[in-house]
Amino acid sequence: MTCASDQFGRWRHFGAHVARYSVRALSVRAGLADADVAFVQRGLYPIGPGLVASGVIRFEGRVVLDLDDAVFAVKPSLADRGALRRWLYGRQQAVALLHRADAIVVSTTELADALPAGVAPATILPTVPDPSRYSPVDHDENLPAVVGWAGTVGNLQYLDPLRPVFERLAGESVARLEVVCSHPWNGPSTFHAWTLAEEADVFRRFCIGIMPLPETQYTRAKAGFKLLQYMAAGLPVVASPVGVNRKLIERSNAGLLAAGADEWESALRELAADPDLRRRLGRNGRAFVEAYADLDGQANTLAKLLGAS
Repeated sequence: MTCASDQFGRWRHFGAHVARYSVRALSVRAGLADADVAFVQRGLYPIGPGLVASGVIRFEGRVVLDLDDAVFAVKPSLADRGALRRWLYGRQQAVALLHRADAIVVSTTELADALPAGVAPATILPTVPDPSRYSPVDHDENLPAVVGWAGTVGNLQYLDPLRPVFERLAGESVARLEVVCSHPWNGPSTFHAWTLAEEADVFRRFCIGIMPLPETQYTRAKAGFKLLQYMAAGLPVVASPVGVNRKLIERSNAGLLAAGADEWESALRELAADPDLRRRLGRNGRAFVEAYADLDGQANTLAKLLGAS
């Protein structure tokens, strides 16, 4: 049975989003009034019933759409949500914009392969951090080693299968998990609130960076940006062998792949116990990102896409 206060809270939440999207839609339309090209990034399209996107759909100029996630697929965090919430946070904007775009920029081959049929050809520009903004971590022998996870609140659920692993590691003072996010995880961990000012420096709090993922259409198309941030900071990484994660770790030799809880625990114990290994893998990752992050080349490619007639 649903009480009146719960129902009111849901409708109030819905109404607040409608108001927010209405204001944003008016702002987008005003910004497009004198524009020749619209470059659409994540802030516009990942949530909503299509209201904000409508101005771009009708825009008569060139539209370039930039994707670093499969926002046109159902996110795992929405799979068990109610119909109203799936509609509110759904994929309507993303699908409409994909079919409107004159050019599409994606972060990985996996994401390009996942695009629906009938859309513009994709140009692959990896989502990469600027390594010059990241100071390499100094690895020492102190235990427990700090295992770091950084991400958005919707991705906290990816930590849930590792709850027993972190309970054991913390109980034995081998390693402890620190979560950097807008909201704490409800498992065994400490919490550090994410801020834009600390975006690069926060990784110096860690000894190891992790990126666990389930195997879904959505996660297979993720960009692996957090892995690259960890590497830029000289951190060894542990990640699920999902999508681009496997390719990044195999090419960089910057860490370990772990497919299940036992493999995750083994990998984290190995890295926690061996600071020399962490240093070596961290150096490999930093060197890989420095070579991988061709920011000037990406800027030139993007300029051509934006300026094409």
